[in-house]
Amino acid sequence: MMKKKIVVGALAFTLLAGTGTGVYAYNHNQKVLAAEAAELEQLRVETIENAEKAVDSLYNSAKTMLADDLETKIQNAEKAVDKIDANDLKTQLKQEISEVKQIANIQQEVYSTLENGVLVKNVTKDQLEEIAQKLIVIKSKNEAIFTHLTEYLTEADNQLSAIDKALAKVKEAEKSLSRNTYNSALTLVDEVKNEVRKDELKKQLDTVNEKIVAIEEEAKRKKEEEAKIAAEKAEAEKAAAAEQSKQQNSVASSSSQAPSSQVTNSNKSNTQSSTSSNKATSQTNQSNSGSKSVSSNSSSTNKSSSTQQKPASKPSGSTGNSSSGGNDWDKIGEQLENHDWSKTGSGEIDKDGNTWETWE
Repeated sequence: MMKKKIVVGALAFTLLAGTGTGVYAYNHNQKVLAAEAAELEQLRVETIENAEKAVDSLYNSAKTMLADDLETKIQNAEKAVDKIDANDLKTQLKQEISEVKQIANIQQEVYSTLENGVLVKNVTKDQLEEIAQKLIVIKSKNEAIFTHLTEYLTEADNQLSAIDKALAKVKEAEKSLSRNTYNSALTLVDEVKNEVRKDELKKQLDTVNEKIVAIEEEAKRKKEEEAKIAAEKAEAEKAAAAEQSKQQNSVASSSSQAPSSQVTNSNKSNTQSSTSSNKATSQTNQSNSGSKSVSSNSSSTNKSSSTQQKPASKPSGSTGNSSSGGNDWDKIGEQLENHDWSKTGSGEIDKDGNTWETWE
């Protein structure tokens, strides 16, 4: 009986011991599994975090610009995203990477228009307009980057417009060959930032300037020649005027001297005529009256000049009738009245050239 009890007790102990060992093993396995699961979850989380960080690294911290060394970072991000098991998240992150690539391509086109802030030589207006249309896509994805690239493209467009304006003005200067137009063109060319384009335009202006200088020198020569001709003409006109004035003065002087000579000659002629007439009259009176007093009084009273003056009264010392000839003073007065006073007789000549008869 005792043996049976011992056997039963030993069996019970064995069973209990086996049961305890099984429970321990189960619990251990569960812990292992839980640890493994936790480790896997941690790895999954880290994988996601790494992928998200890799995608975020494609921008600057504020996501207003794309990151530097972007190509390398895109490759790293794509590898990190591929490790993610969650399909939804992986799809989302891959879409973000795709958008970055699209922005990067457009940004590269924008940046290709300028080099160190200077417009690249071969950029055209059509090219800038095409890039501007692409920028619209970025606006809905990243407003900050859109604004930055728009400003950059605007600078490129402004520089291209400056070149176009300068080129148009240079062509105008080539056509007009005007100094003012040339100066305006030169000012616009100096504003061009692209040195290659600026040098090309300045070479064109150098040719224009040579032509303008030739025109200016020719105009200056003609102006000097015209001024010389005008001066010579003025001098000739002055000399001609002086000669004409001299001739006029000479003619006037000759004219003023001629009448004086004629008057003198006339007075001499009148004097001779008057003398002859008075002598004839004296002889006539002597013949008619036989009295010396008549001739004397008649001679003293008669006084004539080139202006035909005649006595105004009877000669003094006479009585009115002639004692010898019977002719009274009325007859003598009648004779004097009918006398031609333009012809003067002999007598004295006064300072005015008039000859006066002397009555005795």
